[in-house]
Amino acid sequence: MKSIVSVLSRYMLTLCFSSIMIFGGLTVYFMVTDYRKELQKVDERIMRGLEDSLLREASRLQNFIEFSRNNAQMQGVKNIRNFILEAHNLSEILYNRYKDSMPGEDLKTLIRETLRSMIHHYTDSYIFIVDMNGIEQLHTDRPEMEQKDLSMLQSTDGRFVVKDMISMVRDQGEGYIDYLWTKPGAEGSGHEKKSFLKLFKPYQWIIGTGAYYATIKEQTQKEVLNRLSTLNPGKDGFIFAGTYSGVPLLGPGLDRRELNIADAGGSNPVQHFVTLAKSGGGFLTYKTISGDSRHDSHKVLSYCTAVPEWQWYIGSGIDISMVEKKLSAEKDNLLTTMILKISSVSALLLIYSIATIFFSERFRRMISDNFNSFDRFFRKGMEAPVKIDRSQIAFKEFDQMAQLANSMIDSREEARQNLLKSEITYREIFNSTKDAIAVMDIEKRIFTDVNQAFLDFFGMDRSDAVGMSPEDISFNTPPYDNRYAAELFKKAQSGETVHFEWMVKKANGEPFWTDNLARVATIGAQKKILIVMRDVTERKKMHRIMIQTEKMMSIGGLAAGMAHEINNPLGVIMQVCQNIIRRTSPNLKSNQPVAEQCGVDLDNLRNYMEKRGITNYLHAIQDAGMRAATIVKSMLDFSRKSSSAKSSCNIESVIETAISLASNDYNLKKQYDFKKIKIIRDYSSPPMFNFTEMEISQVILNLIKNAAEALSEENNTGKVPTITIRTSTDKQSVRVEIEDNGPGIPAETLARVFEPFYSTKSPGLGTGLGLSVSYFIVTHNHGGTITADSNTGEGTRFTVTLPML
Repeated sequence: MKSIVSVLSRYMLTLCFSSIMIFGGLTVYFMVTDYRKELQKVDERIMRGLEDSLLREASRLQNFIEFSRNNAQMQGVKNIRNFILEAHNLSEILYNRYKDSMPGEDLKTLIRETLRSMIHHYTDSYIFIVDMNGIEQLHTDRPEMEQKDLSMLQSTDGRFVVKDMISMVRDQGEGYIDYLWTKPGAEGSGHEKKSFLKLFKPYQWIIGTGAYYATIKEQTQKEVLNRLSTLNPGKDGFIFAGTYSGVPLLGPGLDRRELNIADAGGSNPVQHFVTLAKSGGGFLTYKTISGDSRHDSHKVLSYCTAVPEWQWYIGSGIDISMVEKKLSAEKDNLLTTMILKISSVSALLLIYSIATIFFSERFRRMISDNFNSFDRFFRKGMEAPVKIDRSQIAFKEFDQMAQLANSMIDSREEARQNLLKSEITYREIFNSTKDAIAVMDIEKRIFTDVNQAFLDFFGMDRSDAVGMSPEDISFNTPPYDNRYAAELFKKAQSGETVHFEWMVKKANGEPFWTDNLARVATIGAQKKILIVMRDVTERKKMHRIMIQTEKMMSIGGLAAGMAHEINNPLGVIMQVCQNIIRRTSPNLKSNQPVAEQCGVDLDNLRNYMEKRGITNYLHAIQDAGMRAATIVKSMLDFSRKSSSAKSSCNIESVIETAISLASNDYNLKKQYDFKKIKIIRDYSSPPMFNFTEMEISQVILNLIKNAAEALSEENNTGKVPTITIRTSTDKQSVRVEIEDNGPGIPAETLARVFEPFYSTKSPGLGTGLGLSVSYFIVTHNHGGTITADSNTGEGTRFTVTLPML
């Protein structure tokens, strides 16, 4: 079997020498690559800088020519306009000065001769005057045309130019016009020209002058060449220009009317310049050849671009002979530097190889000693469980192995302790939540674990809860029966999270509602169904209260509608009764004529009605109608939706309104009449304070009606049914007591009178919401208290205390 130390040593030496060879080869490769990159950088730095400089210079020249060309054209247009404005102004001055002292024809001649002597900006420009009939009045270049009709004169493109001038001036008064015309000193009549015209109103003359585009172009080219010849592109630089036809305009050798330069193939670079210019511009390197002994040949780098509007090529060049010498010197320096670096690296690699052999042998010995120490340790460890002596370990890795071996037993014990702590923490979290949690075995369908909230919910011990099935706690009322539960748990087993409500029962059989969430969870490497329950009994009760409240609001609205409908026939009845009494009265004067006409004695009729009691019946109908109207008004006031805002009110007025409403109540099922109950008022005239009038009126009415219903159940016929209402005040509150002498309330019932839906009445006789709603209004809406005291057989007293805010 091979020794790990020998194998490791051979591999280390092989790896080290391979690394040396690879490192050396890569180093040399990267040095050569860097040398080439440096050469490229030097070349780019020097030559690219020259190219950028030439490109900027050519672009600057091109921009200057473009600017000069556009500016010259605009200036030419501006010059002819200013010239005509000056001529027009001069004509007006002469006309205004001599119109009264000089004959008309003499004045016209004076104006014409004055304008004839004006000096133009361009040598081939002239001034002309044409009247509105097309007659030439002045032509400084061709006087023989004066006093001739030019209206039918056409240009080479068939255009009646003079007619167009007359039409334009007639419409605008002044303006520019472009046309083809003859040019002084040039052949043909198809020269492009731009003229400016202005109407001289006193004589209806059209005064005008113009400039030829070719003249503007020639003058601009001369000015551009003069300006470019003064530019200084640098010590070794120059600017050149020429036409596409090969005529040099600017640059070296211009005095000889040719460029004595040639490239390596002997061709004229001018041809290359023209080709480059037509293709959009580019660089050209060539070597000049001079026939003059005073001038040496040079290598030149040039950039050429075009001025297409003028059919020119233009550019800049520089002598790069010295630059190439400098570039060659830098390349030699880079080569020398690379050779020195390679030599240095080779020497370092040799030294590194010798050091590698030395340290590899020493490392082999150290590893061998450490393996021997571990060998001795494990041989002893087989006999007795002793720890490794870490002081004998030389390497960090071996020391870590020894540390791990020594801590193995301690780690195992620590893991056991941590597992115990984790179980305790899980149990504390499990039991501290307010929601009931149960873990159910999927196969056995029994609870394997529950938390403390679950035990509190159902009122049972853990020993009773663990092992139960969900069916054992279900109230099993359709549609929430055990069959439906099986379907829900089947969905949960498939991985779906199931959310549902369920009616369950406590250990004593008392039902209550829970909101449940069931899903599959992995606990202890096993899949279980985790069920979370929340008691929602109070929420469902509140939901029922809200539904009942909505019903009561609907009934209130219906009652209000009925009251409005009752008011209409009541008004008719009361009005008819009043009219019968008035229209049979002998005291009403308007009744006498009709009675006499019908042969009726009103006094006898009144006497008859009184003896037969008809008058009393009519008054009784009126009184009954008034009472009915009062009742309807009270019902309307009570049924109206009140604002939740509090206002300053009198509590005793509210009590009287409630008594008035209750006095009209008659329960058909209970067969009691409120009018037979004695009302005792013990008022202390409390001050007005802020409360919601309609809400407190509802509370007082509920308490009075409850007292009246309790009195109807009293079997002692000798007792007078009585309700006593007291008011009292202290510094911070007003107290209202409503006491009856009825049968009283048993102690077990008294403790639950304010619970929603709790009622001792038979089905259909009450909702169990009256006192709970009253309790909510007093405590929640007004921050007060409401209490009940009762002794069986002696009666009941409800006390409402409201703070004075």
